[in-house]
Amino acid sequence: MSDLDDAMLEHMAYIVFIEHRPFSYMDFLDLMKPKTYRNKISKLKKDGIVEPDIRTYIAFHTLKGHRFGKAGTPNPTVVTISHNDPVYNMIKNLPMDKQSIHDIRLRFSVPNIYKILSVNANTIFPKDNRSEDIRLPYWNKNNVLVQVRIHKTNTVSIIIACSSEPFPLDYNGIIRFFTTLASIEALLVGIMLMVYHEEINQNQSIPDYTKWVITMWHFGRDGSECSKGDYHIAVGKAQQILERINTKDFGKYKKIRLERQEYPKKTVFDAVEEKLNIN
Repeated sequence: MSDLDDAMLEHMAYIVFIEHRPFSYMDFLDLMKPKTYRNKISKLKKDGIVEPDIRTYIAFHTLKGHRFGKAGTPNPTVVTISHNDPVYNMIKNLPMDKQSIHDIRLRFSVPNIYKILSVNANTIFPKDNRSEDIRLPYWNKNNVLVQVRIHKTNTVSIIIACSSEPFPLDYNGIIRFFTTLASIEALLVGIMLMVYHEEINQNQSIPDYTKWVITMWHFGRDGSECSKGDYHIAVGKAQQILERINTKDFGKYKKIRLERQEYPKKTVFDAVEEKLNIN
């Protein structure tokens, strides 16, 4: 299997087992073109690795045996509606919590970081057996799960899974988000210092977290509590934006969640500033 195949399968597993939802081509736009995705999905279906899940105007798939649609979820409602649908407008106008971001993916590059860590830190951070990516241990703090991977292209990718504890777009939420990013940056700087045993020069440094590029995030609000039912409603699409209405399980209760899957492809500072100005 190629590095791209490995990355695709790992990303599928993350979406299914961590985010607890099916996936579509829009979840892989930062990895491949839609045509490439369709070709690979076709082969994975033939190999019995994935299966169709929710059939809407966008094809949603899941890993074999882990369905979220009618065969996998008790009493689900899986439909597709337009932005003009009265049900969508009714739910959208319900009293909701503050707008927030969650399940955030970021990328940045550091010259020679892969070679540096491969030579000097392989015993501490072993490589993935198939992709040969260097994977740092998962970091879980306050319902925020952080995954950091260093790829052979000298790209560092970061996934911040916080669906149960999203970052509100208010003063406290933004501070918490930036503090999380600063902690990840400090961790990576500490690793580089450990490897070099000396001051890091400019060409070896981890870029400031405000310069990292957000490749994807989920943006939305949580609404009223609901005690029964599981819903997944896809709402139109435009400019590579997928909007969903679904239920989010918080353990003792569930809430209606209205969210948009967006691909800012901008620096952290620019993406957050733009979102605040729009709001």
